[in-house]
Amino acid sequence: MKVNEYYRPSSLEDAYHKLQEDPKNSLLAGGLWIKKMGLSVNCLIDLSTLGLNKISETKDEIIVGSMVTQRDFENSPIIKSLFNDSLAFAVREVMGVNFRNIATIGGSIMGRYTFSDVICGLLPYDVSLEFYPSQKMSLEDYLNYKGRLNAILVNIHIKKGNGKGYFKKVKTTALDFPILNVAISKVNGKYAVAVGSRPMVASLAHKAMDYLNKESKPDFNKAAELVLEELSCLDNMNASKEYRQDLTKVYVRRGLEEVSK
Repeated sequence: MKVNEYYRPSSLEDAYHKLQEDPKNSLLAGGLWIKKMGLSVNCLIDLSTLGLNKISETKDEIIVGSMVTQRDFENSPIIKSLFNDSLAFAVREVMGVNFRNIATIGGSIMGRYTFSDVICGLLPYDVSLEFYPSQKMSLEDYLNYKGRLNAILVNIHIKKGNGKGYFKKVKTTALDFPILNVAISKVNGKYAVAVGSRPMVASLAHKAMDYLNKESKPDFNKAAELVLEELSCLDNMNASKEYRQDLTKVYVRRGLEEVSK
């Protein structure tokens, strides 16, 4: 990675204006992945001193600053209290502690990485992203957004609710990238199902969700089949398409059973 200039802004406004100066200017969050991407960056804008590393709570939602580290997220009592600790557990599966002490929640989201445990773990919940200067969208809408969003992620808003969550990461070794991710929630009586590392960025299985939320006694095996009808799996060096399909069937069914207890 080649960087011509390192810049530490004095405010969000300062950071935003610097970002607009050149399409080759880039934001620095944790910085663990950007340096591996071989980019040529004109100016690297460091967000670490702008106070974006706090987790707060209101009556209706949890607000996570974009620069909160994965380690602080997984250890937060506020996050642990949500949905039987499923959000914290999803992040706890990422690499090792040294990695999670540096990697940020916002950086993991903005990268839209296909292997992201963080994205898959958050997707089944009511999560919205707050950008500077004045923009807000759901996590799903951001994942489907085409091109580069020329704004700064400030906060991740997680809406509270009554219910349970489930997260499963299938991997070869403890510190390995995922072969498949499955995240499921049942919040306020409504199911949501997300599958990632197929090997594509995590997506919601809307057909299966529609079926689950219409039926009074849904068949979880049928729901798993509907997931595979909508979300395709592919081959890569880590696993075959057929293996990922089999994993999806098993863990979607198990996850639905778990959140329905």
